[in-house]
Amino acid sequence: MKSHLNLFLLIFTTILITSCDKNENPIGPNGTDGFIYPLKVGNQWEYNRTFSTFNFRPDTLKNNQFIDTTITSSVIMKIIKKETLNNSINTFVFQETLKENNKTFIDDSYYANRDSGLYFYAYRGPGFVIPKSSHSNKILFKGRYFNNIREITSYITKAIPQDYILIDSLIYEIPPLQSLKYPIKIGSQWTYTYPGKPWHIDKKILNYEKVKVPAGSFNCFKIQWLYDMNHDSVWDNDIIFYDYVCEKGLIKRSILFKDQIITGEQGSEPLGLFDSKVESILTKLTL
Repeated sequence: MKSHLNLFLLIFTTILITSCDKNENPIGPNGTDGFIYPLKVGNQWEYNRTFSTFNFRPDTLKNNQFIDTTITSSVIMKIIKKETLNNSINTFVFQETLKENNKTFIDDSYYANRDSGLYFYAYRGPGFVIPKSSHSNKILFKGRYFNNIREITSYITKAIPQDYILIDSLIYEIPPLQSLKYPIKIGSQWTYTYPGKPWHIDKKILNYEKVKVPAGSFNCFKIQWLYDMNHDSVWDNDIIFYDYVCEKGLIKRSILFKDQIITGEQGSEPLGLFDSKVESILTKLTL
């Protein structure tokens, strides 16, 4: 009996060590309940991202080439290295490469797994000015004017305003942002950003469902981003934002923007309303 017990402990220990080494996540089983985000140098996720517009009011807005478009771009997210911040915080560097209309945008984000979740510590911009649109029309959304839907997406996900000069230096999130809360479970809700930094965002795990994408079928947690951008303590109903996440990473992202206003030259008179959607789906996975 003793020999069988020793053999079982040996096998269990070997499996545990192998599993921890595979993902290089400094976290114990009590903090994960079997789920941790896969952090390892070389892991790569490739996505197809589509920007689309619809539900024009009035219907004549369909003839406006500025908004009646569907733009497809490619995104590669790769963990390129480990990096220690402030001589104490061990992080993994995610490099995002977005290719759209013969332009390439690259930025780095710094993440780490901890007992309580996956944390976003810092980001580094590539040092360029976001190009201005050649169109005179503007989009008015959440009290700000934008040149295109990509600028709106960057603004609500990274708090990057239009025409913002991204400096090639490391910008810290203080305190770090909790991207995922461990143990991950349905019904869990936590604060991602607090009012004034720059606005209140919560994340909530709604359910568990199968998601089919070009990279395969995955059983995912559906996570909603909840926004209060006007500080009225009521969740905004014009941003519908979902992430679909599993133990292999982010599988799909869907963002619906409702009631955007198209204006005339330089943000003059409003011409009408429309909705838009940004969807990223996983096409290839390398872990």
